[in-house]
Amino acid sequence: MLKAVIIFLGKKKNPAFTLDEHASTGMLFTFFVDKAISVLRGARSIFAGKSPNMLMLGKRVTVSNWKTFYYGKGVQIGKDVSINAYGEEGLTIGDYSWIGPMSFLKVSFSFNQPGKFIRIGSHVGIGEYAHLGGAGGLEIGDDCIIGPYLSCHPENHQFVDQQELIRLQGVTRSGIKIGKNCWIGAKVTILDGVTIGENCVIAAGAVVTKDMPANAVIGGVPAKVIKMRDHKDIKMSAVHVA
Repeated sequence: MLKAVIIFLGKKKNPAFTLDEHASTGMLFTFFVDKAISVLRGARSIFAGKSPNMLMLGKRVTVSNWKTFYYGKGVQIGKDVSINAYGEEGLTIGDYSWIGPMSFLKVSFSFNQPGKFIRIGSHVGIGEYAHLGGAGGLEIGDDCIIGPYLSCHPENHQFVDQQELIRLQGVTRSGIKIGKNCWIGAKVTILDGVTIGENCVIAAGAVVTKDMPANAVIGGVPAKVIKMRDHKDIKMSAVHVA
């Protein structure tokens, strides 16, 4: 019965999900209990006037401004994640997406100039220690898989006036957009004004400072297109992604 439930839930996120035959009943029971407790934590959303919708929260997850925090079915938030949904359009996470532990998602950093939004699509997996800002707007498309330490900064400080403190010169905001079905490796940084096309692969440690076309393999500091995914001679072993 327990195995059937886990398989059913697994297929909700991945239709090809199969259960390892070596997984013991004890391991599965512990896993199930942990998920059940995270669902109970998610039920606190009721007090904010929200439907739980199978929201799963890890230990010590903090949510500021539940009013503009929108989430789909079966969203999982790892332990020690900080979410600040205050902003023009708030923060949205699509169905069956997962945010890794110790991550930081913040639409606005002050009440002076509220940020725009963070929109994370459905079936997105984001690794540990992500830092996602929404000042100029951040959009991550459906089905993206992302390694730990992703850093997205949709805002730039102005610094032209040498007689004025940089912190007082204001900011510019253009926004960041990441297309659907991208694989982004560990410790990737994406700067303001960047649009990344669908189906891209971004190597670990890349710093993306300009727009990238769809179906590209990207890497470097600053990042550039290494090859296109439809190139017959592409050798993924030469591109360290994760």
